[in-house]
Amino acid sequence: MFKKIIICSFVAVCFAFCFSFVLAEETETGEELEITAEELDIEESGIFSWFKNAVDTIQIWITRDPIKKAGLELKKASRQIVKAREFVQNNADDENLQNRFNEIDEKYQGFINRINNRIGQFDEENLNSEKFKNFFDKYIDHQFKHLQILEKLENQVPETVMEKIQEKRQEHLEKFNGVMNKIQEKKENKEQETNKNNNDNGDDDNNEEEDDNNNGNSQNNSGNGQQNQKGNN
Repeated sequence: MFKKIIICSFVAVCFAFCFSFVLAEETETGEELEITAEELDIEESGIFSWFKNAVDTIQIWITRDPIKKAGLELKKASRQIVKAREFVQNNADDENLQNRFNEIDEKYQGFINRINNRIGQFDEENLNSEKFKNFFDKYIDHQFKHLQILEKLENQVPETVMEKIQEKRQEHLEKFNGVMNKIQEKKENKEQETNKNNNDNGDDDNNEEEDDNNNGNSQNNSGNGQQNQKGNN
């Protein structure tokens, strides 16, 4: 199951990457279509989005479902990446652009780190559930869209800020790879544990069989001894 998740995840990323280029070539303007808030499963910026963000925060506090928590944190992360895009687009010449971008990105990174930590702590039951598979597919898709947004912002800011955005993109990729490695490591550890248990059970069965054979031989020897004693009498 773990291997299947990882393979499907990478296939989804590759497909989405190729599809983005095809889509860019097919647009009438020749420009890549901008990723919308709806595509990220969030609301357009405004009072309603702020309210939904506050509601999601409360739900994260009260829910005990770790997968649901991760899903809500993904929404909050998406709102931050959209917020960063809007700020850059509206304040490209602002002297404090880099500092402001760093503040927004720090919040974004906080949500992504919490999601990654949750995934790393998920037990086998969670990782094998259909609910996790659905969440993880969305997580991969949204992470790819976040990277697309950051990549597009590079052309809209001064060089110093562009270098910072490139650095952030690389960090996002490294953290995502870290999550994939954690899942793969869990899979390998589980396989090793299963194999060890199977080997231990096999040894126990062999020992029990040997004990049964020894007991049988002892009983046969005892019976033969009694028969020989009667014959001598």
